[in-house]
Amino acid sequence: MRPHILASAQAQFPPSANRTVRVDNAWRPTGEATRPETNGMDGWTRVGEPATYDVIRRLRDQGFTWVNLHTGGTANPFRDVPISRLI
Repeated sequence: MRPHILASAQAQFPPSANRTVRVDNAWRPTGEATRPETNGMDGWTRVGEPATYDVIRRLRDQGFTWVNLHTGGTANPFRDVPISRLI
């Protein structure tokens, strides 16, 4: 059975991109930071799961505030997105 990917996660990419979107990593605030640094490594945790409502909600409930989404079929396959924009 195929996971039900959030439409809001799919909307982060062009319509021509693959419909399967994965959460590669999730970010939680550390110290004074309220958003991840561009290309930064601090605060990121590996996830590697489909961008479903249950996965995103669980990450939010664990204190994560941003996710790094990944899909194929596009020139820019990665997006850092606030969880609040997805659910």
